[in-house]
Amino acid sequence: MNPLFDRCERLLANILQEKNLGHAIKELLAMRIAEPLLVDSQEMESLERDYGLMCDFMLQGYPDSQRETMYLHLLRKAYRLAHNSLIRMQRSSANGTIAAAWGRTRKVDMSHEAIKRGLESFVQDQAILSLNPDGGEQKAKEIHRRHAIFMKNLFDSLVASLTWSDGEAEFFTQMVLSPTIDVMDARHIVSAITLSMINAFDVNKSQSLAAIYKQGQDEALRQRALVGFALSLTQQDFSIFPKLAEVVSDLCSDEETCKQLLELQIQVFYCINTDNDSKEIQKNIMPTIIKNNNFRITRFGIEEKEEDPLQDILHPDESEKAMEELEQSFQKMRAMQQQGADIYYGGFSQMKNFPFFNTLSNWFVPFYIENPELENVTKAFAETRMLQLLLDIGPFCDSDKYSFAFAMSSVINRLPKNMREMLDSEEALSSYSSETDLSSPAYLRRMYLQDLYRFFRVCQSKGDFHNPFDYSNGMERFFFVNTIFAKTPLQDEFVKLERFLLKRKQYLALEKMLITYPDNESIEYLMMRAVVAVQCHGDYLLASGFYRLVLDQEPSHEKALRGVAQAYFNQGKFAEAEELYEQLASLFPDNHRYALSHSIAQINNQHADEGVKTLYRLDYQNPDDMQVKRALGWGLMFQGDGKQAVHVYGQVLASDSVVPSDYLNMGYAHWLMGNVEQARDSFRQFLSVRKSEGDDKDGISAMFKEDSSLLDANNIGFADRAIMVSLIEE
Repeated sequence: MNPLFDRCERLLANILQEKNLGHAIKELLAMRIAEPLLVDSQEMESLERDYGLMCDFMLQGYPDSQRETMYLHLLRKAYRLAHNSLIRMQRSSANGTIAAAWGRTRKVDMSHEAIKRGLESFVQDQAILSLNPDGGEQKAKEIHRRHAIFMKNLFDSLVASLTWSDGEAEFFTQMVLSPTIDVMDARHIVSAITLSMINAFDVNKSQSLAAIYKQGQDEALRQRALVGFALSLTQQDFSIFPKLAEVVSDLCSDEETCKQLLELQIQVFYCINTDNDSKEIQKNIMPTIIKNNNFRITRFGIEEKEEDPLQDILHPDESEKAMEELEQSFQKMRAMQQQGADIYYGGFSQMKNFPFFNTLSNWFVPFYIENPELENVTKAFAETRMLQLLLDIGPFCDSDKYSFAFAMSSVINRLPKNMREMLDSEEALSSYSSETDLSSPAYLRRMYLQDLYRFFRVCQSKGDFHNPFDYSNGMERFFFVNTIFAKTPLQDEFVKLERFLLKRKQYLALEKMLITYPDNESIEYLMMRAVVAVQCHGDYLLASGFYRLVLDQEPSHEKALRGVAQAYFNQGKFAEAEELYEQLASLFPDNHRYALSHSIAQINNQHADEGVKTLYRLDYQNPDDMQVKRALGWGLMFQGDGKQAVHVYGQVLASDSVVPSDYLNMGYAHWLMGNVEQARDSFRQFLSVRKSEGDDKDGISAMFKEDSSLLDANNIGFADRAIMVSLIEE
């Protein structure tokens, strides 16, 4: 990687954030000295001259009402110089994607006239062919083959393009919106514009996408443009582009657009969670589906298993039970998909090795049967409707449709006849689509996001682009927290996103939202700040401060009282926790959890006798509540009654809700009785179970230190603890 590349990216960020024009000019001059061809000399000299005149004018003490406007104009000029320098570096890199795209198209005529001619002639050629069908099939193939090459070149040239002038933005906007070009081409162009902005923001390209979204007639085109526009907005300060603020304000004045932006941001979070969703499917759903399928794979193809008549006699209910399990698995997967999960990523991400995906533009080309690269596939499917069904109702994104077509074409002739017939029916693909509006903005947007997500996760070229789904680096790509949306009608949607993030336990993103858009008067806001303080930072003191602010407004707020009590307990302030839990138990007597928590606080506050007395009552009233039994066993140990504690923990370990700490506490109970060997075995089992669950961060010594108050209360001293550690580790 050219060291100037990082320097140029830092300069772009500095121009946006610091707005230091003098620094920007010095950096650009230094870059021009290092690589003379990177920075446009004529524009650089113009920038230096204009800034020098501005500085001289100010030194002479002249007031200038246009100074700030002129300064912003020069900042935009510096940004454009830095942006284009970055692209030129990418174009000249040894083996980068942008360099390859530039190399393929630099000598191809991509003037506005040539682009307009290439896009419009394709539509015209098809129209003429429809009027003269003689020899039409071969002519049609040639038209599509020639146009596919043109579109690959256009895509590459756009991805490797410099910043757009106002005129270029106007040309491409009108071209994409024109009814004289094919809508598939328009969608493809929008993807190229989006990809060109991923590494460095271009205000004119961004405004072009906004205009396409607002004025477009094709919904799939509009949603692609909205996705591209939103994903180009990082958390950087774009105030040097006042026109962009006007565009955002105009977009957000429409209630439907605000709704779609909220849905888009939520869909992005579903994309980010795709790996977890895939693990859930692989671990808990697919085994059931595989176990209950009625086919087996052989070296000769896929064969249907024969029914076993003896199985029906010996186990008459097994078939019905298997069918129920299978249906439940499909229903669970369908529910995940309806909520927004990308249920197909786990499978299709493994099917991107076809030569088709070696071409950059193919990752974003809409699925259409006439695609020249599907020629062999269409032959394989000549006697079926599969490709047409895949186009019309297939519940996959375009990228996965191509994967599916290529994969199935190689095995279609080896499938059993009944399976081929099934694949040739609408039922094979319509189970999901029948419940979903395939033309809805949300569905179209989700499909496009999945195309993008696969590119940025699987494509070999992904490393040459910033990943818009990567929220790990300070959530820079979290577009909803760009302050350009502040004080627009979109702010009415902020709390909906915050609730979504809280429900999904996306605490870091929630914290970013809360800090960016504070509302210290709102009880809901203060409650969420308290949750974030604990979940992100383990800061119970800060959390209790937010809860106290809630209680200032509503003294009997149940969740705030509970939150303060929990905060006190976790800080080791057991007296204060005992007092608050007593208050909660009094205010809400029907909730035995508060009485339980009060008892635990009493035990830790050296009031074990009172706590155990209450716990015996709770255990009598709730004999199946293992939490009550755990607390009772803990209290009994503080009373020194190891024998009764062993009995109680024995009941817990015999239940269906055992947790690793139950073995730890059983070890303590045995130790109190003097059963050292049983204690050692229980401690070993605690460590073993915890390790099997992937949690072996702290050893047994750390547990003894954490529970030192219990051991101290029972006179288990330092030497006994050290020896026990040795016995466990033998």
